[in-house]
Amino acid sequence: MRKRRRRLVGLMLLTASGVALTLIHGDAEETRSPPADYRLHDHHVGQLGLECSDCHVSKQPESVVLARPGHAQCVSCHQEDFQGQPGVGLCRQCHAALQPTGSDDLRPYPEFSKPQALLFRFSHAQHLDKEERLDPATGFRADCTFCHKFEGEGVLAGFPGHAECAACHSKPNILPNLTAGSTSADCRQCHGAAERENPGFSKERRLTGSHQAPGFAVNLKFAHLPHLRSDAAERISCVTCHYEIPQSQRLADLSHPEILDCVACHDGRQELVSHFRMEDCQACHLEPREGVLPASHSRTVKPLSHSAGFRRHHQEEASAGNAKCFVCHTHVSPAVRRGGDCAACHQVMRPLSHTPRWRDAIHGKQAALDRQACAVCHTADTCSRCHNQVPRSHFPLGLFKAGAHADLATLQLRSCFTCHTFEDTCAACHLR
Repeated sequence: MRKRRRRLVGLMLLTASGVALTLIHGDAEETRSPPADYRLHDHHVGQLGLECSDCHVSKQPESVVLARPGHAQCVSCHQEDFQGQPGVGLCRQCHAALQPTGSDDLRPYPEFSKPQALLFRFSHAQHLDKEERLDPATGFRADCTFCHKFEGEGVLAGFPGHAECAACHSKPNILPNLTAGSTSADCRQCHGAAERENPGFSKERRLTGSHQAPGFAVNLKFAHLPHLRSDAAERISCVTCHYEIPQSQRLADLSHPEILDCVACHDGRQELVSHFRMEDCQACHLEPREGVLPASHSRTVKPLSHSAGFRRHHQEEASAGNAKCFVCHTHVSPAVRRGGDCAACHQVMRPLSHTPRWRDAIHGKQAALDRQACAVCHTADTCSRCHNQVPRSHFPLGLFKAGAHADLATLQLRSCFTCHTFEDTCAACHLR
């Protein structure tokens, strides 16, 4: 009878906790780990229906800063495991050691060794200050530095926590609501812990952008504050490098600056101290580097994408939010940098189609096919400056009116109607 009771207790623990801990068969005990596809948050919230607040409690009374669940929260459901021999499967959810002796071996969450935001959805476009107001104490953008704090030497800008978010989201009219009494429904507006643990999480549903990399990049050194301290002289702000942020609607379209963004300032500028230029590898690399400077590190090397066809069909790439035209094309305005003002280039650089014969023989046909393309650079008076004069093909005018115009009209009648209409010109003779 005693053996059967122990067997039933063991099976009940398996069903209630979802973590395969200790299965008891008679007097023998067998320890097992959770299944490979076990998802901690999905099981506790999705299957057992627990509230986030059942495990995540405030560090201080009425505080929105939550603590990582400890033994006090786990023991309410797993009391049998803590009183007896701890189950390996349960301990491994938080501890790296098989037989933990304290909190020194706690596994990081999420499973990364470097800092990473725990947000699931967030829109910078909805949160940034449209007036781009500055913090008078630092001179930096107030909306950026309010959420992203610098520590120590200012190498990295930290991620905001509940304390920063609660400045607005603790108000009753702002959802999701962030207070000490928030429910799981509020938490799920920003966090997707169960989704993050999904082993089938696809690239299309990734939490962060393709260039998002938590912490330090391999063999690279970088610090934010030394760049921002030069703001008064260089006009460098957060969006100088993170220029896609103001248009970002979700975490998936975020990206970190790439090497070309660094090249814009650190290549070819004589006012920079020599050890800050791209030619000095030690400026960015932790390990010594030798050899020729890579093409990606120079603004004088034409990218491989710039083929003969690229010049005629680059509008899609140039209008993208992460377009790098400004790196090499120094005349490109900040509007192009944010993707969308082609005129900044094409007002100072003629299109490839504008050959010497363009004005005399070709532009009329192209204008008839796509007038909007002409309007990128030209205004209405551009046409009238020429076309309110008699074309050279009409001379001698007497001979042209007497019948020489028939051949041209037969070949391309539409060109005649650029200036003439049948009623005000042709009808004077052709209705007789």
